[in-house]
Amino acid sequence: MADVNVTSDMVRRARATSTPNFRVETFSIALFASAISVLRSGFVFGLTSNLYHLPIVAGLYNEPQYRDDGFIQSLRYFASGVWLMLSGVERYVDDVPLLFFVLFFLSRLVSFVGLLCCASLLGVTERRDKIVFSLVVCFTAFLDGYSYAGSGGLFINYFTHSEMANGVALLAIYFAARGRYTTAVIAVGIIFFINAFFAVWLVPPLVLIGIRHLSQRKVTIGQISLRVLIGLVPCVPLGLVVLNGFLANPEFGHPFDLAGFLRQYFPGHVLIDSTSLADIVGLSAVTLIGALALFWPGRPASDLQAAYLGAILVYLIGIAVPFVTASPLILNLHLLRSGTVIHLLAALAIAALATNWLRRDKDAAFLPACLVILFLSFDGWTGLASVLAVLIFALRATVPGPAPSRQRTIGYLVLAMTVLVAYPLAIRSSLNFNRICNEAVAEWTDVGKWARSTPLTAVFLTPRRPELDGRAEVSIADMALDRGGVFEFVSHRRVWVDFKRGGSAMLTPSYYPTWRSRLTDVEGLNSLAERMAYASRNGIGYVIDICQSPEAQSGAVYRTKRLCVYSTDATEPTVRKDASVRGLPPDGRLRSSS
Repeated sequence: MADVNVTSDMVRRARATSTPNFRVETFSIALFASAISVLRSGFVFGLTSNLYHLPIVAGLYNEPQYRDDGFIQSLRYFASGVWLMLSGVERYVDDVPLLFFVLFFLSRLVSFVGLLCCASLLGVTERRDKIVFSLVVCFTAFLDGYSYAGSGGLFINYFTHSEMANGVALLAIYFAARGRYTTAVIAVGIIFFINAFFAVWLVPPLVLIGIRHLSQRKVTIGQISLRVLIGLVPCVPLGLVVLNGFLANPEFGHPFDLAGFLRQYFPGHVLIDSTSLADIVGLSAVTLIGALALFWPGRPASDLQAAYLGAILVYLIGIAVPFVTASPLILNLHLLRSGTVIHLLAALAIAALATNWLRRDKDAAFLPACLVILFLSFDGWTGLASVLAVLIFALRATVPGPAPSRQRTIGYLVLAMTVLVAYPLAIRSSLNFNRICNEAVAEWTDVGKWARSTPLTAVFLTPRRPELDGRAEVSIADMALDRGGVFEFVSHRRVWVDFKRGGSAMLTPSYYPTWRSRLTDVEGLNSLAERMAYASRNGIGYVIDICQSPEAQSGAVYRTKRLCVYSTDATEPTVRKDASVRGLPPDGRLRSSS
């Protein structure tokens, strides 16, 4: 009888999701949740992968000083529709950081729209439930940053194109689950335009949903085929834009030992045998949490179950592929990175389960729900293990009916601690880290603005990554100074080499020998004197380094709070402390950025 009631309740809720009021309400709640989520994650302009994106936005590959720069020229072939559209947009947009923030917020908004739509398939349809669900998702720790054992972007603190696809992927799953195959295929086409390999990851989950519907006789093969073909029509121009981007690359398909390169560079997206055991355990725990939540007894979630199994299948294929083939084309699908879909569906499932348990007619599960919500905000193994423990205990111990008043009291205390302590602490931690990153970006921006006064052909040697500079301890602030992706964008001056640039070898393998040779040389330099001598030998006009001592700073031609710029030209002035330099008062200290 209970199962009948649950099914009828789900039918009623499914009908409610078709009303215009539901769509407006869902969008409004998603907007609110996105604002909270952005507050939780923060936003920083110019971090990490923006090193690849900002030169595209500035159109640096069209400037004469970059004619022979292998890294910058490789970015012509960055075949994401997002960056093809944004190529050279700096000429028309005065405030690129604001543009990135707007795109960042819209990306997060689409993610919450997708999460709320999928949550409606799990019974989260009432306004109160959608608000609770959204807040739980905002503070789910395993959505913060990157996926385990694959390093796919989730709720990160800077804008990239790949994270734009997260929400659209959830919408594709939702449309397929509702039998709207045409719309689902169009969503996949949009994802292909954003990030081609993400679209490939979605094929097995959507196919398994279709097989599920066929087995339930909800649809015929002919109906699915027709709707898919109709959906493919508007996808063709989107696909052609991206395919043209790939085929325009003269080095597309050239033989390249991609697996060998990745072991030197970053194997995390592709090679399971280079993944840490801690990451593998973390992903296993997330996957188990999602499985328990989706396959919980009495939950009519068959379509999402099929999608979840499809996401796991993609990841398992990704584990096996490097042992079967060395084809760069296949390895470049970054199948381990598809763990992002597992994370998203697991978070969706556990947040929806906890939300359902919080309903007044679920009093017996109220305390487990409160504990799950609290533990989901804990980072790392502690949180994952605690959530699993509560789920396993609830699976064995929770029975229908009212819970003792003592359990409800404890539950409310846990909720109060979550909202008043755990959530504010998570926000404060994020704000502190992002403040440090923003200060570092501000310093690099100031150096870049100063560098605009140097000759157009000037070349800069940037600092080694702080974690490799031989010091016993490295502060978070110094680590943040590794985030120099804005320098070239601001300065329009060439950078000799850095580790992150090696990723462009996947676009143009011909850049690999240059990158490897220069990086090997630079990483062997152990002092400023050695770096200056190396720069002079190679025609590098300026060296940027961490300001190490007052003696070293005295030779700087420009400095910020932690960065010093040195000239290899003996005719350059030895110190520049004039107050006319933005952000640098006469005492040589950097003012705090607004």
